[in-house]
Amino acid sequence: MKFLDVIKLLASLIEANNLSTQRTKIIRWHKCQKTPNSIPIEATQDENSIEVRFLEDIDDQVTFQVKDQLGNIIFQDVILTPNEQKTYKIDLKGYRVGHYELLYIEKDITFIGEFEIE
Repeated sequence: MKFLDVIKLLASLIEANNLSTQRTKIIRWHKCQKTPNSIPIEATQDENSIEVRFLEDIDDQVTFQVKDQLGNIIFQDVILTPNEQKTYKIDLKGYRVGHYELLYIEKDITFIGEFEIE
């Protein structure tokens, strides 16, 4: 592992530890089908929702999905004009306690973030 990667990993672990004492959690993106230059969104989770903030302009439609721990799609929405809104909110009310994945799908790029409902 490169020295810079180790520093980034340590910084993210420290940040994650600090965030664990707060009610809002940042969803970490852990894999994608194609390596992008940057992640175009930031997602934060609170008790009742996930708020996605677009960090750059998106040229095409995007799809959000939430999958349960069995891989079942329990939420899906397609946004045709993401540049018209700066944030997007997913309501988590009614979701059971457990482990979930948030998928952000744009053309040939898919980001998968994990989150828990406690």
